[in-house]
Amino acid sequence: MQSHIVQRATAFGLTLLTVLVGCSSPTRPSVSASGTVVVDGEPLSGAVITLEPMRGTTGPNASVPVFDGAFEIPASAALHGGTYRVHVAMIPAEILAGLPDPQSKSLPPAGAVIDPAFDADSNLTCQLIPDQTNTLTFAVKFLKR
Repeated sequence: MQSHIVQRATAFGLTLLTVLVGCSSPTRPSVSASGTVVVDGEPLSGAVITLEPMRGTTGPNASVPVFDGAFEIPASAALHGGTYRVHVAMIPAEILAGLPDPQSKSLPPAGAVIDPAFDADSNLTCQLIPDQTNTLTFAVKFLKR
């Protein structure tokens, strides 16, 4: 009789464990990216890069600053694996005016504007793959005046 109770309790415990494990939400794989942005072969500073999910890719946009040509999008941005449209724009002048000397020394000339072909009308894309190093490189141009 006692072995029957132990068997039923064990079966109940295993069933409960299976249900609890089966109902827990899966964790998303970590997705991060880093890379460079250049203008005419020179590192871009004072810009922001935005990754926007394209059709079939879920998750949020992510925007981070670009200084000395470098940017880093951490896993905490909660991006998902997939294809992203990439936009590059200059940080507004009033914000750039308040930068400390080390960052302000590498800024492009005042009034520089990224060509819309790399911002509002961008066709730049990238593929982010979960749980691996995503190193990206983009070459953009300033709008001709």
